[in-house]
Order: sequence, then structure tokens, then C-alpha cells
Amino acid sequence: MIHIYTGDGKGKTTAAIGLAIRNMGCNGMIFFAQFLKSSDTGEINVFSKLDGITFFRPYLRHKGFIFNLNNKQLNEIKEDIEKGFREIKDIIFNNKFSLIVLDEILDVIELGFLTDENIIDLFDKFPATEFVITGRKATKAMKDRADYITVMKKEKHPFDKGINARKGIEY
Repeated sequence: MIHIYTGDGKGKTTAAIGLAIRNMGCNGMIFFAQFLKSSDTGEINVFSKLDGITFFRPYLRHKGFIFNLNNKQLNEIKEDIEKGFREIKDIIFNNKFSLIVLDEILDVIELGFLTDENIIDLFDKFPATEFVITGRKATKAMKDRADYITVMKKEKHPFDKGINARKGIEY
């Protein structure tokens, strides 16, 4: 089955982490990929101490917000994402996972770094595997394939008052 956590609200990655932990608690084997996060996050520190989870983050030549990058840098990020996705496929094809999380993959698709077809191909090759995909905006193709869609809607957020992301809460 395919789960989508989408929308402009906080909690998409957090929900994916929660499902991963629940699955691990039932002896599941997890693959968790994060695509656009560039800083150390609290979940990495926990995942590195647990058996049963394979964590992957593609190497990105440029850190920071995507919207601050120039065209050359964006093209390099696209190359990095494509290379990372090839590595992800190798890992997935050579292991047996009960849950595969592709965190921020919807944003990667929206930015044109990968396509819906890249991800749908994985769904088709692993029909018995549970997938979680996250990002701010789900495409029609992804929504059509999903079994669960949860939309996180922002009504209020400290960022709107100029408060920066806080360690242990937003990352």
C-alpha cells in the first residue's frame, strides 16, 4: 500500500518516522531515504542506533534552501539526486524491506529532479511493500496510486512570526 503525507503543514516527516518506528516494533525492516534535508536531524541520531532501519541521504553538492540556488547549482543538485536515486534502487533491489519511506520525494518531483514515473516504477516492482512518500504537493499521478492520503494543513506556525526552526522540534 502507498501512503502520502502532503501539504504545507508541519508533520509530514514526523508522521513517516512514526510509521517507521511502528513497523520496526513489529519486526519490520525499514528503508528511509531523505532527499532534500542537508543538516543533521534528530531522527538520524536515533536511526543510527537502531537495528532494522537503513537510512540514506543522497550527497548534495549544495546545502541550504533550493530557492537560493542558481541554475548551474540546481542542475548539479539534479545530477546528485539522480545518482542518489540509482543508489537507492540498488539498495532496495538487494534487500527485503517491509516499509520504504521516500521523504520529500514529492518536492523532488515538483522541482523536476525526478519524475512520477521513476517512483511509480518502484511501486510496480515491489507491490507487496508498504511505501510512504512525503512532500508539500502531491501530483495527480501519485494521488491516483495512493491508498492513504493525509494532508497536513498549516493554520499557524512560529515561522510566520520570524521564529527559526528549532532543533528537536522542526529538525
